[in-house]
Amino acid sequence: MCNSFIAQNFRTFKKIKIEKLAKVNLFLGKNSVGKTALLEAFYVYLHENKAEAIHKLLSKKEEHLSSKEDLASVIRHLFHGHKLSSPGESGILFSLVEREKAVNSKAVTIATGIKDDSNEFLIIGKDAEKQEYPLTRDFRSFGPRARIFEESNHKSNLKFVYSTGIDNADIAELWDNIAFESKQDSVIKALKIIEKELSDVAFIDATYRRGRVAIAKVSGEKVPFKSMGDGINRILYIILNMVNAQDGYLLIDEFENGLHYSVQKQVWEVIFTLAESLNVQVFATTHSSDCIQAFGSQWKDDEEKATLHRIDYKDKQHSVMHYDFSDLDDALSTNTEVR
Repeated sequence: MCNSFIAQNFRTFKKIKIEKLAKVNLFLGKNSVGKTALLEAFYVYLHENKAEAIHKLLSKKEEHLSSKEDLASVIRHLFHGHKLSSPGESGILFSLVEREKAVNSKAVTIATGIKDDSNEFLIIGKDAEKQEYPLTRDFRSFGPRARIFEESNHKSNLKFVYSTGIDNADIAELWDNIAFESKQDSVIKALKIIEKELSDVAFIDATYRRGRVAIAKVSGEKVPFKSMGDGINRILYIILNMVNAQDGYLLIDEFENGLHYSVQKQVWEVIFTLAESLNVQVFATTHSSDCIQAFGSQWKDDEEKATLHRIDYKDKQHSVMHYDFSDLDDALSTNTEVR
């Protein structure tokens, strides 16, 4: 489990440090303060193949104008200020924290360097785990068909639920991964939070488009999931990702998106339960006081199972405020939003 974290020179962060993490972790803060960037930092650090993680992040945000762009012009967007570090300079650093400093043995670095032929390379990691990629090569050579992904055909137990966009093919694959397992019962139980008469889920071929679509059985009738509202589709996506992350990690950006405040307490209850039973460490973000209150309703049962942090940005520096449960309880009891 990741029990602390530090990121330097990544995205909006010159430096951000979190000294305590638990099984379930919620980060709050204003829009554009860096909550999503923090989840991306966790994603790269925790991913077994750092290059694959980087490619997925850059592609997801469409940070390349063309697959023929050189790697340097695309990869720079990961660096603080959108500027690549010069060879010999400190680049991006991710690590655990001990005595307020990065733990060198747990550190992951992303920087540039020069080899004997004077060409500049992107260097990910160090020593035996070091990966090197010419910065002059086009971004396409850093893509899914490149050799760097040959060892990544295994199922990953690191899942990232973005704030928007649910891919039908992705959902169908997640469902197939847990076929014939009791985990499907966990998914259906979570969906009943919104639709109590739902008894089954299936994915069928769609004649009007590629791929399969989700169908629910509700009171004996087949109902397309897309017609059932954003909330139940969001729950389906979150819980499917979670049960596929057994013994791993789940990242959820803007937890409250699509979820009515009245169901968030129950969704958090499912997440806390599955985090324990499936051994999944959860990192989520929010800027909603309803979400924080719902989170707190589960946190109070065991304060050591969760952490709450607020990310702030002031005077060109990021800081992280850690909340104890008593601080949150006092704030919410006086109707004060913790933001």
